Amino acid sequence: MDVLSDVLTTMRLQSAIHFCPELSAPWGIKVPAQSDRAVFYVVPRGSCYLEVDGLEAPVSLVGGDLVMLPHGAAHIMRDRLQTTAIPIEELMKEGCASKATRTLRHGGGGETSAIVSGYFKFENLAARLFLSALPSLIHIRVEDSHTVPWLDATLRFLASESTSEVPGAQIVVARLTDVLFIQILRAHIAQDVKQKEERKSKANLLRALADPQMGKALELVHEQPDHPWTVAELAEQVGMSRTGFAVRFTKVAGIAPLDYVRKWRMRKAGDLLRQGESNLDEIAGRVGYESGAAFSKAFKREMGVTPGLYRRG
Repeated sequence: MDVLSDVLTTMRLQSAIHFCPELSAPWGIKVPAQSDRAVFYVVPRGSCYLEVDGLEAPVSLVGGDLVMLPHGAAHIMRDRLQTTAIPIEELMKEGCASKATRTLRHGGGGETSAIVSGYFKFENLAARLFLSALPSLIHIRVEDSHTVPWLDATLRFLASESTSEVPGAQIVVARLTDVLFIQILRAHIAQDVKQKEERKSKANLLRALADPQMGKALELVHEQPDHPWTVAELAEQVGMSRTGFAVRFTKVAGIAPLDYVRKWRMRKAGDLLRQGESNLDEIAGRVGYESGAAFSKAFKREMGVTPGLYRRG
């Protein structure tokens, strides 16, 4: 299993469409912070402005654009910057309170826009290690969607199915949103590679995945989390010197090699604990510890709770 697939499987991704408005100018929606999920918006047609807490300038969105807020920051969407924004709670009371995908009409009857909105939620704390590498906002412009095969088709299919009355539309939308998360990450990686060429990219795990040698090192760790990895061995496996590898990995990934090994082992162990199918010694062996006692000590130091409390929690 490749690194990204392993990470997403361990994170226990849940996704859904929870709001699909049809909007007519003037319109404005204010959304509070949602720290337990990443929020995304697709603009099938029309245009609007997105203002995100923590970002100085508003972002202009046009038909075909896609944005994701990986950390669920509070934000405002509106047709014009001077339009008053209404809290989303009030709009939900007006007709989009059920879990089913619905169409909500809102606004003053002027020029229309359509927005498909949804969220990605993660059951496992492994998500923190991964999502911390993502920026506050990922913006995939319509002209850049070609960088990831099928992203444009996925967006058009999602926009169509989200308002469809055809039987099975809800399950299709649910599966498409899972795919969309992966597509967004792929598009972000492609953007990151381009920024790297322009020397604007910051250190993060996605950047490491795009680096041939660092990506290979990550694959080795994910393929064998129980192996007693050393910096020297990882360096040898990717054809680099020990010092050169350690410096480059830290520079590209934003974390030292063995710190990543330790953190990933604990996130993987956390997933195994939640599944409840293995005892402590078995889990310890699967993530590279000789005994349940040694594993328990390391787990509590890293995660802040004992394995037993984590499993019950």
